[in-house]
Amino acid sequence: MAKRPPVSFALKVLYSDTFIMAVGFYMLVPLLAYHFLQDLTLTIAVVAALTALRTAAQNGMMPIAGWVADRINFRRAILIGVLIRASGFAMLGTVDSVPLLVVASILTGLGGALFHPASYSAYAALTTGSDRIRVYSTREVVSNVGFIVGPIIGGFLAGADFAFVSLSAAGMFVIAFIISAFGLPGPGEDDKARTPPRLRVAFADLAFVRYCALVAGTAVLVAQFYLVIPFRAAEFTSGPSDLGFIYSGAAIVMVLTMLPLTGAANRFLPDRVTLAGATTCLGVGVGIMGLSTNLVGMLVGVAVFIVGQMLAQPVLNATVSRFAPEGSVASYFGVQGLANAIGGVVGSSSAGVIYARAGSGEPGAEWVWLTYPAWAVIVAVLFVAFGPRAHRMPANT
Repeated sequence: MAKRPPVSFALKVLYSDTFIMAVGFYMLVPLLAYHFLQDLTLTIAVVAALTALRTAAQNGMMPIAGWVADRINFRRAILIGVLIRASGFAMLGTVDSVPLLVVASILTGLGGALFHPASYSAYAALTTGSDRIRVYSTREVVSNVGFIVGPIIGGFLAGADFAFVSLSAAGMFVIAFIISAFGLPGPGEDDKARTPPRLRVAFADLAFVRYCALVAGTAVLVAQFYLVIPFRAAEFTSGPSDLGFIYSGAAIVMVLTMLPLTGAANRFLPDRVTLAGATTCLGVGVGIMGLSTNLVGMLVGVAVFIVGQMLAQPVLNATVSRFAPEGSVASYFGVQGLANAIGGVVGSSSAGVIYARAGSGEPGAEWVWLTYPAWAVIVAVLFVAFGPRAHRMPANT
């Protein structure tokens, strides 16, 4: 039996994977809506539907994909997932018919369904409970370094031909496949000795299901990030390169402030309060972006939204790993993915109606943007009342 790589080496491989896949993802996805709207002249309703489909294909399949990852080991799930996503990404910028875009969106989502819960499970497997918020925060920082690089490269390539963007993004996932194949540990004797994962345990965990319902409420707001910015930026910018710089600027803010911000929140605030504050920032950020009349105002909204993302993501991930019993971590992340799918589909589908109303030009139509801050306040109150109670994870969960 092959000897497993040292944990520290495997963790570095995971961080490298995260960075490479983030570059590939952010090269393409932030510019997709702009490409669909401006280059392919699709309607906002069709673009929102494609976004909802991709989200549903990814997060809706995550419970099963997470269970599969627990069964076959996170390494194998990551390898299969990145290849499927590479095929979807290669199509997204090289086809122009809606049926083929539907296929590409489904492939993109299915690939993510396999490797996302497996990747988060791998981080949990390679760290102890007391370190996980720090490790997940570091993972988000690494991802956001990719967020800085990706849109700049994507915007540059889009200036020549959008097909270059999608093919280059697909190539990044092929590189991630190679690194994962050689650097991540495969199944060992301890994996064989574990209790087999049981997906129904996650659905029977009422406290976890209640938590996932709140996650779905937050996902309604998170889904706006790749819709509202291209939708509003089209009024204030001159092309995809400017849009890329907006997303990269948001990522720079994350990289510089995420670890201090999340560290302070973890030290001083209960998780439920952190998540309530984060949700409020997400909703208020969307509202500011929607109501802004110039680029500066829109950027303020982006900054507020980013603060919400920074506060929410590490706590959400650490909370799942705290709920999950040994051997079923990916399954639990998969169920959280289903919650994200439900919220994402609702958020993306309703966005088509809300954005169309906001842009109708009718008197007072712009105030429909306040739907998002109002929703955020409702979810925030529910987080305070029913959210996770633990301040931090026990040392050896």
